[in-house]
Amino acid sequence: MATNLAEKPHEGSFLLELLHFAGWRLQVQESETARIRANRGDVALDVTADSLAAAAGTVFARAMRSGHSRADG
Repeated sequence: MATNLAEKPHEGSFLLELLHFAGWRLQVQESETARIRANRGDVALDVTADSLAAAAGTVFARAMRSGHSRADG
């Protein structure tokens, strides 16, 4: 089942809500594995993990790193 967090901003993990409010477009799919696609500007992230919490943690960490590389360069 795919979820667009813009339509349901309070469902899912707190980390995903933070990304949503920071301007990331998120698409969450939960089945046997969790998959999160996140887009903001020219950055696109695609994470698959065993649980929604694990996928959210990974996509959040990658999103935070993507912002720092622009500021340093």
